[in-house]
Amino acid sequence: MVALVLAPVLLGVALYKLPSALAAVLALAGQAGIAAGVVALFLRAYHEGPFVEVLGGTDHLLHVSLRGDRTALALAAVTVLLFAAALVYCLREPFRDNKLLLLLLVLQGLAVGIFLADDVFTLFVLFEVATLVGILLLMFRRDRRSTYDGLYYLTIQIVAMMFFLFGVAYLYRTFGVLSVTELSLLVERGVDGRAMVLPAAFLLTGIGPKAGFFPLFSYVPRSYANPGAPTAVLMLLSGVLVNGALFWFARLGALFAPAIDLSGFLLVVGLATGVAGAVKALAQRDLRLILAYSTVSQAGLITLGLASGGLTAHGGGMFHLVSHALLKSVLFLTAGLIASVYGTTRIDRIRGVARRMPVVAVVTAVAVLGMVGAPFTAAGASKDLILSGVSGTWVEAAVWVVNLGTALVFARYAVMLFGRPDGEAAVRAGERAGRVQTGVVVALAAVCVAVGVAAPQVAGLLGVPAPSGLSLSKALGFLATVAGAVVVVRYGAPFVRRLRALVVPTLSLPYAVLALTVFFVAAAGYGTLVTAGGAG
Repeated sequence: MVALVLAPVLLGVALYKLPSALAAVLALAGQAGIAAGVVALFLRAYHEGPFVEVLGGTDHLLHVSLRGDRTALALAAVTVLLFAAALVYCLREPFRDNKLLLLLLVLQGLAVGIFLADDVFTLFVLFEVATLVGILLLMFRRDRRSTYDGLYYLTIQIVAMMFFLFGVAYLYRTFGVLSVTELSLLVERGVDGRAMVLPAAFLLTGIGPKAGFFPLFSYVPRSYANPGAPTAVLMLLSGVLVNGALFWFARLGALFAPAIDLSGFLLVVGLATGVAGAVKALAQRDLRLILAYSTVSQAGLITLGLASGGLTAHGGGMFHLVSHALLKSVLFLTAGLIASVYGTTRIDRIRGVARRMPVVAVVTAVAVLGMVGAPFTAAGASKDLILSGVSGTWVEAAVWVVNLGTALVFARYAVMLFGRPDGEAAVRAGERAGRVQTGVVVALAAVCVAVGVAAPQVAGLLGVPAPSGLSLSKALGFLATVAGAVVVVRYGAPFVRRLRALVVPTLSLPYAVLALTVFFVAAAGYGTLVTAGGAG
């Protein structure tokens, strides 16, 4: 497994001094080898079960442990697919050079390592270095704004990971080990829940901004609306790094569950995140910000599934990590193509995409239907699992609220596909340059369709319950949700304009740091109340 982490990094270093065209070809060829390695390890996990590799001897503080299971390796495979798509997408970008190639390959190795890591200190290092590389990519096309926004993002993430490091230190002081596999066994044998309150609060607070939890997503507008950030980088932030944080949210939740029940707190966080993300998305004019805040909303939905405690809902949350990553990647890349042709990212200035860019419009429509949860789509299957797992509880109503918010967001987003373009200002050179990128989004959309059609088989590969088939009630529920969203978007424009004035402002840096502290205090306070009640 260590080869999957190191191979992209070493490949990027080896190609740095080669001619740009040759380096790009060899980088893409290297993706095939990395993909083959992921598939081989996935087959091993599928047939033999999870396995752990330990590097660095027997010193529990110094060794590095990696763990391969079906879910982690499936997400690693999705990561390789999305990075390969990003590399191809960047082939025709005017700013592409070997520095961009190196940074993308280094980030790929770190992202794969995040999914495969088993000890929390290695995870801390991987997240920190991935944050630094991500910031360099956000600031790749250097200007004053991108530098400021990158430093804002860096500061927030550094403060967050200090919380995480405190949690790591607390766990090591208590147990003397850092491997999550070993820690889980020790916690299951019995441990005072009160001793787990602080490490749980520290670790979840550290993960929170990376996962986009409410109210810790203040970095979103400064990252995703950054004009210097390449489109492919925004896709990877949304489709890979957020997934890595949510995956570890699930693993850490499972680690602490036998000792401390934080599900109530996490369900409230999931609902607040899902609603806040949808409201913020509705208030945006920038295509990238609409998609970014939609990612925040979907993080809330995934959290509702993962924190509910049921096997079916948890499996739905894991499945949604895959489906959302694929669908949102398609949307980010098509948004980049649309912006390059129209010369703007303002959604109110874009109309008639179906006339001007029919292939891109069809691909966008497919991804939009998937995000809304249409039958026979990947997200439709994963949302169905979440709803089935929380049926009969208040969480079911929460999931429907988040799903309605998603429908509203993408009903508004899809408006740009219709109508007549304003003038004939399309940049023909941009359209020609977009042919390679168009091929990428078509290929990714085909993968999304395949995952949706083969959802039961994909669920089996992931080791989660298979989604149930289409029923009349599900079809009617989907149609009613879409129809309601269209009506609200069509006649609620004045409300949206008023909403924008209320929710567009974002937190300044001091208040963003304060939000981290409030989140930590809330998590620790809830944990203290739960353990005190249990002890009583």
